[in-house]
Formats: sequence, structure tokens, C-alpha cells
Amino acid sequence: MLNIFFLSTVLFAASTLAYPQPVPENSSHGLTHKHLSPQGRKAGLSGYIGIQSTPAFAQLAPQLSWYSDYTPNTPSSHGLKGVSMLWGASGSSCGSVVDDRLATFKKMVKKGNVPDIVFGFYEPDCSCPSSSDMTVAEGAADWNALLAPLAKNHGTILGSPSMCKQYDEDYLTPFKAQISRPWDVTAVHINKPNLAEAKKDIEYYVQKYKKPIWVAEFACVHDQPSWQPCTDQGEIDTFIRDVVKYFEGNKHVVAYGPSNGEGLGDVWPLTKDGKLTASGKTYLAAVKGL
Repeated sequence: MLNIFFLSTVLFAASTLAYPQPVPENSSHGLTHKHLSPQGRKAGLSGYIGIQSTPAFAQLAPQLSWYSDYTPNTPSSHGLKGVSMLWGASGSSCGSVVDDRLATFKKMVKKGNVPDIVFGFYEPDCSCPSSSDMTVAEGAADWNALLAPLAKNHGTILGSPSMCKQYDEDYLTPFKAQISRPWDVTAVHINKPNLAEAKKDIEYYVQKYKKPIWVAEFACVHDQPSWQPCTDQGEIDTFIRDVVKYFEGNKHVVAYGPSNGEGLGDVWPLTKDGKLTASGKTYLAAVKGL
């Protein structure tokens, strides 16, 4: 009998774009190489350590499927899958944030607590302390030592390093040439002010690396000529509604989540003092019922 996955891949290649056939699956965890959307749903949340204990998280959780707090051991909570990230490694000079998370990661793996999916590294193409700041050679060496073995030995799904420079990135191509095991899904950060610019990010990564896309962060930001977070609530609301609809309808996007990190001003963040802001309520409404 003709392999159904192979047939679908061939047909897709003929019409538009084919992803490389995934490595054989031997992961016994939730996600698989063929099914990358947690619980079959895309919407999630990029949060912060402790966000799962907030009232805002409890309100959002019924409509979402995953979240990240940027650590290797993000705990699943309120029915949401905690997604693992190795923020940085020995090649980074960012100090304790790297050292602590790297130590946690190594302890997890040593004890056999291997995640079914892990992302690494966080914006190695930009400087500390907000990004992990690793050269291509350093990032590739750490990837080969720490992440590639998880895919080989445990079937772990690997998410690419996420780029600070968005579609202007110049890191992943030389990085790809130096790693022993390619990533399975491309992690994308979108900090743009409108749907048209967000589409450029997605289209760049789809065409360049031909992998499924996981929008690990998105936020409304005027990033040119300098970084200026959106401050108009109407602009933010439009951006959220537009990109959620776009992500949901884009077959290349397997997951997406808004950012709640630093540098995003006072209006964008979805939570404040543990409660939903106007932006948070807009995101909740946009994903409700999907």
C-alpha cells in the first residue's frame, strides 16, 4: 500500500511547497512529527515564570492548547501543554539566566525527563540580557551537544533557534550548515504593526527553510526605523484579530502565541497584576470558539 504521508507530501510539493519527510517517530509523548499542533489546536501563549498561577491564565486556558514560560521545565497547567525551551547554553555570555536554565535542562535529561518538543535558543542573533547572544559556531556546537542527541535517542521534536531580526535574519543559514541534526519546526518571532508585515515574516521562513512554523511570539510593534511598541488600543486590537485569523487559516503555521515579555510598552501586554488587560481580552475573544 502506498504510504499516505508520502503521497500527500508529493502532491503538496507539486502544488506549492513540500516539507522534508520527518524522521521516524519514536517519541511516546503527546506531540509527533506529523501532528505538531498541541491537542490539535494552534492558539497558545508566551508568558513568564509563574503566569500559570494568575487569574488571567485561568481565563485564557480553556481557549488555548499550549504555553511557554521560556524555561526547560514549563509545567503543564489548566489543561495547557507546557512547552520546553533551552533559552541559551554555554556559548552565551548572559550569565545566571543561562546557567540556571542550562543546569535545569541537564538535570531533566539525566533523570530521563525528556520533553517531546524543545525549542532552542532564544534570539541568539541579539545581545544580552534580553536575548541569548551566541555566535553561529557557539550555537551550533551547543545544539549538537545538547539538542541533537534528544532527537536521535528519544524522538524529541526540535524547534529552531528564534530570530531577533525577523525576516532580516542572517543566522539560521550558516547555523543549519554546522548542525548535525536539523530542526523540525521553525520558531518565529513577529514584532510588527500590521498583518501585511506579519505575513512577510511567515512567508520568508516558509520559503527559506521549508519547515512548519511555530510563532513562538507575536506582538504589535513598529520596529522600523526604531523599536516602538504600539500604544493605540484600536491598532492593537485590529492586529490581534487579523493575525489570529491569518495564523488559523495558514496551513504552514502549526502554533502561535502572543508575547508578554519586556520591551512591549504598557498597552500591548495581555496581563497586568495577574489580570487580563484590554489586549488580553481581545486575544481571548479572538481565539474563543476556534
